[in-house]
Amino acid sequence: MSRYTPGPWLVKEEDGTYGVFSGEGSLLAITLPNDIKDKNAHKANASLMATAPRLLEVIKEIKEHLDNNMIVTGDGYKLNDRGLRESITDAILRAEGYRL
Repeated sequence: MSRYTPGPWLVKEEDGTYGVFSGEGSLLAITLPNDIKDKNAHKANASLMATAPRLLEVIKEIKEHLDNNMIVTGDGYKLNDRGLRESITDAILRAEGYRL
């Protein structure tokens, strides 16, 4: 069971305020016009928030691949991906609310 509202999430704009909504229409987050003077930043922030479920899905896929394989470059060099896997695991745990 997921600890967050499943995606996809979408952005809707009304009078310079951007809201992030679940696919079912529930309001999840809002950017207020007086918080940031740059309107493009409002939209970019809302878009980033709305993309969070997809980003989490992709990073989980990458972690699964890394857990089962070693990174080998085009030149045949084998890379130790332990640090990358640890960073990915930390990001997933934070995104799912298990770490602050």
